[in-house]
Amino acid sequence: MAVDLSSTGSALSMAGLPIAFVIAFAHLMLKPRRRGRTHWRTALRVLLFRHIWLHPSTLLDFQYVLAGTFGFSIVFGYCLLTGYGVSNGVFASLTRVFGPHAPPDYVPFYAKVIIVFGLYMVIEFAYWFDHFLSHKLAFLWEFHKVHHSATVLTPFANWRVHPVDTIVYINILSILAGSASGLIQYLAGDAFSLTSTALTSLLWAIYMALWGHLQHSQFWISCTGLAGRIFLSPAHHQIHHSRNPIHFDKNFGASLAIWDWLFCTLHMPQRHKEPIRFGTEGDAHLKRFIPSVLYPFFYAAKRLIVLLPNGATDGRHPHHAQEGKPEPQLEPSSSLATSQSAP
Repeated sequence: MAVDLSSTGSALSMAGLPIAFVIAFAHLMLKPRRRGRTHWRTALRVLLFRHIWLHPSTLLDFQYVLAGTFGFSIVFGYCLLTGYGVSNGVFASLTRVFGPHAPPDYVPFYAKVIIVFGLYMVIEFAYWFDHFLSHKLAFLWEFHKVHHSATVLTPFANWRVHPVDTIVYINILSILAGSASGLIQYLAGDAFSLTSTALTSLLWAIYMALWGHLQHSQFWISCTGLAGRIFLSPAHHQIHHSRNPIHFDKNFGASLAIWDWLFCTLHMPQRHKEPIRFGTEGDAHLKRFIPSVLYPFFYAAKRLIVLLPNGATDGRHPHHAQEGKPEPQLEPSSSLATSQSAP
């Protein structure tokens, strides 16, 4: 959801794009058809379909990729906590309260597996919790809606994220994952704390390469049954982007569906492709780059004002509350804005 291109994790994510391409190609080639297997040339035409890659929504994705590389990253450095800083703070606090703790000379393998899995689950929960708040808190939804405004899903939609959305996510991630890392540092020592962090980063990179990028795609790859309650497949996330009200506020997880299952926000996909339309309703300001960056501040401020004692609100769900509203009178820069037809 929220990606800072200056980060190592994001660099690994970009490196996984060719692997995602190969997996999508294999999916098209091996998927059973009534008339036999798909020819490799047909599979390539589907993957490189001009309507998808030259669609105005995709072109806006590319602008966000460039902005994340050269612009937003500068802002993030002044607004973000770091997992390293939080980890050291938690370690120092534990030492001050409980006294110094000598790290064990030997950590059993099963304990290492449990610790790494536990840290990964904390990262997954941080993603789920931030995503949940972004949908449930109306003023945060105004920023997160930039991501949901994509009417065509490609892997580059991963970077179609408002900088405020990224700032909120990274800070939540730093607090939760940094706290868990500080606890590991206190109980198991500095060396294994660093090792566990590196291993969870590797697991995240593997997830992105295998199916994370395909969550923002046109390919219906679904996990059903028990697997669909554990793993969040591309079909799960495409349901999350659906404009169908029955799909609203579902499937908040990243790679795992476990937290959605536990908190009753899981919507299981069908085995065969469901008819789904993407995008948001009545948000012309989200079709161009400059307006999509600036206008959410205006609408988020309005959302906060209604929380004041004399404020008023129509009480509608955040997904619907924007329908039919006029744009504020702010002229975007035509040289940097990309036009896009309304969904």
